[in-house]
Formats: sequence, C-alpha cells, structure tokens
Amino acid sequence: QIDNNFVVTSVSLLKQTAYFKVSTELLDDPTFMAGWLRNKLIVRLFLRVDSQVLIGDGTGTNLNGIYTQATAFAAGTFALDVDNANDVDSLVVAMNQIRLANHNGSLSIVMHPSDLTALKMVKVLSSATDQRYVTRLMEVASSQSLDGAPIITTTAMAQGTFLVGDMSKAIVAEKGAIMVEVGLDGNDFTKNMRTILGEWRGEVIIENNDTTAFVKGTFATTNAALETT
Repeated sequence: QIDNNFVVTSVSLLKQTAYFKVSTELLDDPTFMAGWLRNKLIVRLFLRVDSQVLIGDGTGTNLNGIYTQATAFAAGTFALDVDNANDVDSLVVAMNQIRLANHNGSLSIVMHPSDLTALKMVKVLSSATDQRYVTRLMEVASSQSLDGAPIITTTAMAQGTFLVGDMSKAIVAEKGAIMVEVGLDGNDFTKNMRTILGEWRGEVIIENNDTTAFVKGTFATTNAALETT
C-alpha cells in the first residue's frame, strides 16, 4: 500500500497562434525573405508559449501554467518569527516548504528581473552607516543562485511575485511540431497581401501529487507573514 492518491482526469491540448501580414512583393524580392519572416514568427510564437507555460491562467485558450497550478506560500513554523524579513527569507522558506512536502529534486527560482536587482542591493541592517551587502546570493558566469537554486528572470512574471519549484515535475505536452502556413485572409487578395500564420498545440501537465513541488507567492505578503511582531 502506498500513500499516493491517483485521480482520473483529462487535459485538453490548446492551440496558440500568431500571425502577421506582408506584401507579396516582400515575399518575392529577396530569396531569403520568406524563411526569415517564418523564423521571426516562430520566435514570437514561442515567446507566447513560454509565457503561457509559466503564467497561463487555464481559462479560454490559455494554458494551465505552472504558476496557476503551484501551491500557495505557507510560513509554517517560521510565521511571525523572522527579524527584518526580506525577499531572501521568503524564498528560503518557500524552498523549505517544498522539502517538507518530500520533493527532493533540484529547485529553481523564477522572478521578475527588477526583483533580482533588488535582491542584489539588500544590505546589512546592523547600523545606518553599514553599507555592506548581504552575501547570500552566489554568482557564477553572470548567473545567480540562492542556496544552489538557480534564479531565472523573466518579464512574464509580475514584479513582486515569485515561483520556486522542481521544474522537472512540469511536463509540456506537444501535439506535433509547430505549423507555419502562408495564405489569404479577408481582403488580402485585393490588398496584394499574404497572411503568415503559425500554430502550436499543447498543454502543461503537473501530476496531482506534484503540485506541492511548486510554491508561489507575493514578496510583500510573504515577508509580512514571516516578520516578527
């Protein structure tokens, strides 16, 4: 007998699309232009997919993103017990929350670039004249980590929010490769235009028992939950 609960459920693969219009002359003039435009469209489409994988809210055609499925931050035994609680403290407690849920894989931290910049500027608070930085963050080859967990920055995350988790527990299921087609849409024929359309179909899958491998929060709220009263 094991303590996992297996739940029968279903996941719908959703389509993400992107398109733009170009003139027929632009497609015909330089021999490389059609391929160049196709690659530009694919890049823009995958930026959309990346954002959806991370923060999609699961409504309509939006993917059910990792942040949406993640477990809310819980201070636990550290509630109201940390002097001068800051963003580093919230991240450390979030990692501890994942470990207490018996997830022992490698963790990553995802946050807005400005929040990482703020972490770099946290100083020792022993006196008003002490300008030393808190040396909790490690930097190797311009990449930052906290207690061994790499920090990933993206503007897809709202400033002031964070996500900590074992990213190997999130599966991106794809239905075939990305499709790019050129065709006519609306008044393209009379306007001498062509529509280039890119489509990707997939979904983010996290097993029911693995949602506790991800913890999300808002720094202002989590810091307050840790701060001594």
